Amino acid sequence: HHFYDRNPRAFATMPAARADGRTPGMMRQLKLERAFLSRADGSARWEQDRSVVLAAVYGPRAVQSRKEDPERMIIEVVCRPASGLQTSEERELEHVVRRALQQVVLVEKHPRLGLLVVLQVVSADGGVEACAMNAASAAIMDAAVPCRGVLCSAASCSMAAPGSSDEPFVVVADPTADELRACETQTVASFCFRGGRCPEDLLFSNDASNDEKSSFILPPAARPDAEPEVLHTTSRGVYPSEEAYCEATALTRDAAANVFLFLRDRFIEKTSANEGRHAHAEPNAIETRLDDARREREMSSRAKKTLDPGSGGFRRAFGGDGDDGDGATTMVE
Repeated sequence: HHFYDRNPRAFATMPAARADGRTPGMMRQLKLERAFLSRADGSARWEQDRSVVLAAVYGPRAVQSRKEDPERMIIEVVCRPASGLQTSEERELEHVVRRALQQVVLVEKHPRLGLLVVLQVVSADGGVEACAMNAASAAIMDAAVPCRGVLCSAASCSMAAPGSSDEPFVVVADPTADELRACETQTVASFCFRGGRCPEDLLFSNDASNDEKSSFILPPAARPDAEPEVLHTTSRGVYPSEEAYCEATALTRDAAANVFLFLRDRFIEKTSANEGRHAHAEPNAIETRLDDARREREMSSRAKKTLDPGSGGFRRAFGGDGDDGDGATTMVE
């Protein structure tokens, strides 16, 4: 499914900065910490400014016989609010996250087993559903659960544009709670960014040339500028037209691609155990994503071999504080 390209006139009428100083196409600061729970098979702490979600993964493990599925692994999701008892919002979030994970995790590899994902909302300042998706995705990768791709999610909303007669609404990425209260429509979308490696029979073949090998190092579906697979969308409000909905979803797609690049660059194996397991990314304008993708395609073939964004079944540690050099992208499966 291919979305419409964003209308450049809409960005031309957007205000220069929002209440927190961001431009409309800019996300909040991303922070990630993994493997901080010793008893869980995988764990992650996902932060987008003041929206914080903890995720813990247990399994694949044995489940009760009445829950077993002889053909696939079952996935259970438990969401706990920041305070108080569970409400309908948490139950809806459990359903949404479970449906998205069932499309990403290779459930056929572990029949009769179960996977438990526990989400704890620490604080909420907008985009909680997207944060929960990203936290669950990072925890599953930390647990080395085989997946067919990387689950990434993002949110956007449309707000009234003051002083603009041509474009009455402004679409902004990664809204805060105050922006969500004042918005006209809300969009949360989850995507699957697929990846892959060069086939072994081609990689070790003496008949294949280096150009043929390098052409398979990064499949088209694994490139940041490729169209990802849509897993789930949540929309609230009334969109004035189909084009307005596609514009909001396209901006959400670009924001999710920003999350994908952040996860791909941070899930790496460090040679030293003292490097730490923390990662963060400063707010980055989504409009620069295609420029980053162009620079990546200019990398050498040896550097390209290290980019394996989502073949699944991997355990990674995090790199330094935003160091995206060639030496910080080695991926080990």
